[in-house]
Amino acid sequence: MNDMSGPRSFTISAEERQNRLRFINFTDADARLLREILPLVEPHADRIVDNFYTNLATVPALLDVITRAGSSVERLKAKQRSYPLEMFSGEYGEAYFNQRLLIGVVHNRIGLGPQWYLGSYAGYARMIVPLITRRHRFRPGKADRMIEALNKIISLDSQLAIDTYVHGVTAELNSAMAAYTGFVEHVARGDLSVRVQLPANSDLARLGARLNEMTAGLGEMASRTGNASQGLSLTVAEMLEAVSVQSSSASQQATAITQTTSTLEEIRAISRQTQEKAEALGIVAERTRASGERGAEIVDKTISGMDTIRAQVGDIAEKIMALSEQTQQIGEITGTVNGLAQLLKMLSLNASIEAAKAGEAGKGFAVVAAEVKDLAEQSQQATVQVNAILHDIQRATDKAVMVTEEGSKSVDRGTLMVQQVGDAMQGLVEAIREASLASQHIVAAVRQEGIGIDQIATAMREINGATRQAVDSTQQTKAAVQKLDAMAQEMRDSIRSYRLGD
Repeated sequence: MNDMSGPRSFTISAEERQNRLRFINFTDADARLLREILPLVEPHADRIVDNFYTNLATVPALLDVITRAGSSVERLKAKQRSYPLEMFSGEYGEAYFNQRLLIGVVHNRIGLGPQWYLGSYAGYARMIVPLITRRHRFRPGKADRMIEALNKIISLDSQLAIDTYVHGVTAELNSAMAAYTGFVEHVARGDLSVRVQLPANSDLARLGARLNEMTAGLGEMASRTGNASQGLSLTVAEMLEAVSVQSSSASQQATAITQTTSTLEEIRAISRQTQEKAEALGIVAERTRASGERGAEIVDKTISGMDTIRAQVGDIAEKIMALSEQTQQIGEITGTVNGLAQLLKMLSLNASIEAAKAGEAGKGFAVVAAEVKDLAEQSQQATVQVNAILHDIQRATDKAVMVTEEGSKSVDRGTLMVQQVGDAMQGLVEAIREASLASQHIVAAVRQEGIGIDQIATAMREINGATRQAVDSTQQTKAAVQKLDAMAQEMRDSIRSYRLGD
């Protein structure tokens, strides 16, 4: 059978048509008998159709389905009048099969399941059989052969109706799974802007809704992390600029002090206040260095501890696993259906044996038993297809769980890193502020020093040493800030792997 892209594309091959007719033992003699029935049925066609729709009107749910499909009972009656007559046309080739399949596809498309329109065959038989027996009441043998031929063509139509229903369900599941697989592949490649289109099937629609919620959550977290990394990059850039200016100023200051020291080599005295402030500058410089190291340690701990934080999207993974359990439950149900089909096959075999024992009188019963066995085998095949589809759903669900876990790791890493790096940066800012204040005290103390040329020379040497330490400390601070800039770049690179859409 071909894949159903439209109502008319569902067909059965010529070989399969012959197999179907051969299986129900439909012969040319049956076709001739059915053609003989046509004059009996034709005058009663309107009454048969009216009776069918009278029964249908007793089920309000069916009338609602017809109304929602944009049709009406009167319109369906006009189309239905030719349907029972076609059963007695005597031609049961490709055109007959395709017409029956098309009718089944249309019924499925508007929401009329096979349990409803298969019931119409019983109504047809209930009205047509009395017509046959009444016409051939003096030839009971021929009446029996006509009724048997009628049962065969009804059996064929029933098979085709079930075919269209099974094909429709299979096509819907295949289409939904193809869409879900493509969606999961997009997410796995980092595209969080995609959303899966929800199918009509309620269970598949619930799964699609959960996948869309998961992707939306991942996209929101990735967006927040991206914004945080942008803010961190701006802050680091400002710090790099400030440190570069400070480093340049410190280098110029060191050069000037070196030149001054060379001309005042013999000046050695310095006041206690200048010494204290110089020592304070060293302490602050050490504090600045320690803060930078602490910031680096925090970042290292942040990177090493990210693997343990996954709880933010745990609920989504649990829901997906719950859906996986539901597919397993569906598999158990199909297993039960398969078991019932096997039991039905066994019962039909026993019925065939009993019919064989009954001889000529049990032939009609044997035909029914064979048809029951055929339906049971079709049920088994359908459950095998459903189990295969459920297996594909399980695999797609497992893949969605893996994607969720990877997204959780990346988002949590960026969020905690921004928080701890921000704390470390605050400590560095405070330390640098204290260093600046201490430098101002040193300058004021040096201006107050006027006790002699000897003290100025000593002060120059000590200030020169302190300035060199400040330059070294500034270089260390600059290196730490550059590391932070590299980390921010890594955060941006990790976010770029996800495409969030507009």
